[in-house]
This record gives sequence, structure tokens and C-alpha cells, in this order.
Amino acid sequence: HMVRLSLRSSRPHGDRAPSRGTQPSGGPPASAAPMDSSSQSPPAGGDPSEDGAAAELPRLTVTQVEQMKVEARVADIYRVLFDAAPNAKSVMLELWRDQHVEYLTKGLRHLAPSFHVLDANRPWLCYWMVHGLAVLDETLDDDLENDIVDFLSRCQDKHGGYGGGPGQLPHLATSYAAVNTLVTIGSERALSSIKRDNLYKFMLLMKDKSGAFRMHDGGEIDVRACYTAISVASLVNILDDELAKGVGNYIASCQTYEGGIAGEPSAEAHGTLFVGWLQWSCLMKWRNSICLA
Repeated sequence: HMVRLSLRSSRPHGDRAPSRGTQPSGGPPASAAPMDSSSQSPPAGGDPSEDGAAAELPRLTVTQVEQMKVEARVADIYRVLFDAAPNAKSVMLELWRDQHVEYLTKGLRHLAPSFHVLDANRPWLCYWMVHGLAVLDETLDDDLENDIVDFLSRCQDKHGGYGGGPGQLPHLATSYAAVNTLVTIGSERALSSIKRDNLYKFMLLMKDKSGAFRMHDGGEIDVRACYTAISVASLVNILDDELAKGVGNYIASCQTYEGGIAGEPSAEAHGTLFVGWLQWSCLMKWRNSICLA
């Protein structure tokens, strides 16, 4: 059975989301986030001390206001879903498969100019779209598959690792995206395009004396770098004791008093990083079981 993922609100298509001046049910009032204090008039006859206290309240940024509007809209959609009859929910949660396939396939061939801001993330765009098609059990045609392999080959640095685009600095994050794209495609041509020896050398260069990895030459050292390096190395079967040495100890040092894992020692715990730690542990246990066998 297909898992249905997308939400489709019962609101008629002609309706719009609540405007800036209205308050969605259950959401924060849009008027609670003034962007310019000069547009507000103090209440006549008010207590001066109250005015002073209000002036000390922090103003919300544009991003915070937009985030509040999104949260209110999502909450509105969930309320519609929860209140719907059981037979209506199956329609509201319908996955528009054909539209998804068309959108992803079109994106692999051509992206709008607005995507230029993601110029350093093009392997990620390949990964997101190829992975989405794989989840939908959709295959790529030969020409498109070859185009993707050719493009990612141009992103591969001659000394190892993949950059965000041709000629860009190799980076562990875009290496993760590129390798996972090629493995998802899974053809002989895609897999053989990965220069594993150079990739291994690149990862050794990114290895820090703490046991962790840095994302790129001179880049940040964190749990994200550890996960992408170990995951890719395991995926293409180049993971050895030298790459794995000290990684577990570094990640353990990132655990906070709350029990979660931070991106780096002494930082705030983050749920996603904890998941990365668990995935790393599973990779190492799997590798050890293979070695013991």
C-alpha cells in the first residue's frame, strides 16, 4: 500500500491564508509582532510606567513574524484534518504521485533562475530529486541518468571529494549528496564514476586530531562532518580503522547534561544530531559484524 504523505486542505481554492491583520484560530495574533514602533500610537491616558515596560519588550524580526504565520497556517491545516470524517481523511492525505514525478523530473532537466542561490548545493538538488523519484519507485530514462552522472563527475575534485558545483571546493556535505545520488541511481556507470581512492585521501585530509572531521579545508569541525564522512566511507566500502579512530569519543564529548548530542562540545543539544549519532553507531556495529564474520 502506498503511504500517503501530502496534506490537502478542505479550504476552497479561492480562499487565501489569513492576512497580516487577521488572527487564525489557535495561532498567534499577527498584530503582536510590530515591525515599526513608530507606527503605533500610545494609548491615551495610559500609565507611563506601562508604556516604558512595553518599550523594553523585544521586537520580532521579519523572519520570526513569517515563522509565526507558517506555524499558524500548519496548525489550521491539522485542525481541519483532525476534525474530518475518517473517509474524508483518505482524500485529504492523498499523495499526488504523477504531479510529484513530473515536478522532480522537470527539475532534474531545468531549474528556474530563482535557484541560483543554491549554486553551491547542486549535488544536493540532484540528491533530493533523485531520492524523491526513488521513493516513488520511478526510474530515470537513460539520457537523464547519464546527464546526472556526467554532471556529478564534473563536481568531483581531482584530489578527491565533491564540490557544490564544477570547480568548487570539495566539501563533505556535497560529497555525501553526490555519492548518495550515484548509489541511488545504482548503475555500473554511476558507481564506477566515484573515485574511491581519491575520496579516501580527501577524508583523511579532513580528519582532525580530535578524531572528528572538518567539513572542508579550513572548515568547521562538528558531528555533521563526522556523520557524512563515516556514512559515505561505509557506503562505498572505504571505511577503515584510521577513518573511524576517535570519532565515537568525539561525539560522546558532545553529549550535554540534557542527554542529547550537540554539534560540537559545549554547544546546545540537538535532536537531529542525536539521530546522526545513532546512525553512526549502527554503521559501526554493522561494520564490526562483517569484520568478525
